Amino acid sequence: MTFTPVKLGDRDKVIRNIAENVRQGKLNQKVEINDPVLTLAEQQSVLADFLKLHQTRRYRLRAVEARSMMNIGARMLSPNLQVEGQAHLADVKWPAIVTANHFSPIDSLLIRSALKLPDLSIVVELTNLKMPGLLGFLMTYSDTIPISDSINYMGKNFIKLLKQSLDRQQSILIYPEREMWFNYRKPRPLERGAYYYAVKFNVPVVSCFVSMADAPTKGDPHGINYTVHVLQPIYPDPSIKSERDAADKMREQDYQQKVAAYEAAYHKKFVEAFDESDVAGNYI
Repeated sequence: MTFTPVKLGDRDKVIRNIAENVRQGKLNQKVEINDPVLTLAEQQSVLADFLKLHQTRRYRLRAVEARSMMNIGARMLSPNLQVEGQAHLADVKWPAIVTANHFSPIDSLLIRSALKLPDLSIVVELTNLKMPGLLGFLMTYSDTIPISDSINYMGKNFIKLLKQSLDRQQSILIYPEREMWFNYRKPRPLERGAYYYAVKFNVPVVSCFVSMADAPTKGDPHGINYTVHVLQPIYPDPSIKSERDAADKMREQDYQQKVAAYEAAYHKKFVEAFDESDVAGNYI
């Protein structure tokens, strides 16, 4: 389908940041130029407010509204969204940790639609809760679980929130690439967290990769066609006693699957070096 991504401001500078980060090998670093930056004290304050809000009736009511809005957005994408590899879902025992490449504010809608998960939880950067307007509302109330630099929060409350979602049979979308790289076609190195939690809670990883094809029109020079590739599910290896080692094995399998999906989708060999064609949407 043809879809115009959310307008995020000066894309030229962001794309230059992507190119420079690739050159320096900083493939999990921020490239956006207007993201808010929070000190640790500010993060702890935002987290305290979020955790307090999370226990209220107001949160539950607004979560229903936000979830409905997210699903309306997913349904708007679904009629023409191309999905490949659905057969890989046949034997998955839900809930699961879902992983995907992170390239747009709307990519979670693509995953929600492709996997038919109307109550998908999403792990997000804490700064997303500070976004203004509708995006801020959705980031606060639509089954999001924020991450933080706070070791105490990550070791206690974050794990508790993950468990609560899984106990409610809600799958959780985690972006192992961490930062959003605008319309970036290539898979990037994956951080361990998603796979560590899959091992800890003994749930599968449903591996996805989204490819993008330029589809400009007279009215929309930045139009894009999206395809969600559902890859082979990945399961914790019970023979590996170390959670760290088991997570690393899952991470490596997921990365190799995503690289293979990239090569199949774009009909070219994966190389890390930046090329102008790496950014979809005719922005270069």
